[in-house]
Amino acid sequence: MREETQFFRRLFVLLQLPGSQRSRRSVEQLRRGLAQQGIETTTRTIERDLLWLARFFPLRCDDSRPRGWFWAEGPESIQIPRLDSLTALVLLLAYESLRPIFPPALLENWEHYRQQAERALMDSSLRDWRRHVAVLTSSVQAPPRLPDWTLTQILEALESGRQIAFTYQTPWRKEGKDHRVSPWGVVLQDGILYLVAYHPGRGAPLLYASQRMQRVRLLQEPAEGMPPGFSLRDFAQANLRFAEPGASIVLRFRVRQDLARLVEERPIGSHQTVESRGRIWVTFRAEVENSAALRWWILSLGAELQVLSPPELVETLRETTMDMARLYARRPRTASSAKPKIPQKGSA
Repeated sequence: MREETQFFRRLFVLLQLPGSQRSRRSVEQLRRGLAQQGIETTTRTIERDLLWLARFFPLRCDDSRPRGWFWAEGPESIQIPRLDSLTALVLLLAYESLRPIFPPALLENWEHYRQQAERALMDSSLRDWRRHVAVLTSSVQAPPRLPDWTLTQILEALESGRQIAFTYQTPWRKEGKDHRVSPWGVVLQDGILYLVAYHPGRGAPLLYASQRMQRVRLLQEPAEGMPPGFSLRDFAQANLRFAEPGASIVLRFRVRQDLARLVEERPIGSHQTVESRGRIWVTFRAEVENSAALRWWILSLGAELQVLSPPELVETLRETTMDMARLYARRPRTASSAKPKIPQKGSA
């Protein structure tokens, strides 16, 4: 029985260790992870297990305080279980798809698994998969740069249930403002990672764009717990631009023939149907949310799309496009367009 307990304890230790030094695990973190699996033990026992396992597996520890353990990077690392070719290809496609929208630091923890997937394909007919696969994005703006330290502190605070302190620097203020909050979760939208945290001074949760958080410090004080009835998704949708859900409406619109197929391939709402097909226009009907994201999508198609109803949305779009037309109707004055000065009588 003792040998059986020891085997499973050491197996779970191996499975908990990350594939990079950046995500290293302390002995105390490993002990908590084992406790969640119903395996109660001491930190001293885990330390002995790690030293024993390091004799047979490529494990490393650093000189941090507390010391962190991780799998050594390189071809000698192992994968339990080994990836099959199809799973490896799906993982690599997911990595390529998320890379344009995820903060770079968030993807660095995937690097070990990406390498494992690449190696899994080396001995298969898919080893040259990059020649046959292309992942494109239509995003105009690149995701903001997120310092590794900021991301590490946020995730560690969420995992350990501790408070964090930081200076928040907004674009419209010269001086940053200090905050001390209890992290409740993170929200990812269009490549921006937001922290949702309880602010004791406000007595409510707030949203923080992580790229604006400076000098982030993990504190020892326990964080204020998230209330049982709190919904992270509902809070984010109510406070983030383009995430707020709108009232349900029946949208009638028409698009030019060359865009109709794209709208049919990617419906904008439930129960989307084609009402009529003409020589130039195709008219659609769909149930959608009247949100800022919908209006952004409509305006992005310019004169290729016309909203027919509801009247309130038509009026909103009319006002917006009239403002845009007035803005672009103003021709800037240039040196060549300026009227020449007429010399006065008697002037040299």
